[in-house]
Amino acid sequence: MDYVLDFDFENDNNNRVVFPEFIYDDSRKWSIIYTKLKLLGLIFYTVTLHTCSKPDFYIIMIIVMFLSTINNIRYEYSHYLRYGTIFSSLDEFYTWKKELYPKSRIVFSTIELSIKIAFFIKIFPPEFEFNNLCKIGESIYKLHILGLFAIYFIAFAFSICVLTSIYCYEYSHPNHNRRRRTVLLPIPIILNNSQIIINNQTEECCICMDIDNTQTWVILPCSHKFHGPCISTWLNTHQTCPVCRLNIISVV
Repeated sequence: MDYVLDFDFENDNNNRVVFPEFIYDDSRKWSIIYTKLKLLGLIFYTVTLHTCSKPDFYIIMIIVMFLSTINNIRYEYSHYLRYGTIFSSLDEFYTWKKELYPKSRIVFSTIELSIKIAFFIKIFPPEFEFNNLCKIGESIYKLHILGLFAIYFIAFAFSICVLTSIYCYEYSHPNHNRRRRTVLLPIPIILNNSQIIINNQTEECCICMDIDNTQTWVILPCSHKFHGPCISTWLNTHQTCPVCRLNIISVV
């Protein structure tokens, strides 16, 4: 989703970044294509499966698909109406999104998936016939389910590969992992409020037991001095000073 932002950022009284207004210009073309395909599928199954001799299960499935499709149309149409709208902040945008009940799509998708799994278990192993409208609808529905299972399997396998690669990389590069974690720490917030950055410090850092004048040194509210990266890593898992155990978070 693309936003046209005014980059004059400001801070509120709590030192939080206040995001500027932006224009909502997300076309959501893939979501619209998905909704149209869903509507075509609903029409196709309604025309074919109601001709079966025992359509009870298919009627339930079509009703759920109908409700899910209507919900998707409602959701996408709401976005269409707000296309080009200027939101004063991201908070206003997210508040509007919550009013659309986005999780309702997940609920309907879960119900649909449960029905498809139950149907697939019932007819396994699947057979494909195209003798009449009922058989055509059933065969297409079976292919539909098989296609979904293939997509879910590929997505699951891809996620496992990505997570395994990330884990293996971080395990084999511990120094890189340490640097990355240090950057993500909330230490800059603490620095802006109660700590003092000093340079040319010749004392020994009691965490790494090293004198390194190239490092940025930090003084905690309790007046103890440490290398900036060292104390950042420490505060990642502790809330107290490594020397006197003063609770830094409560002081800040």
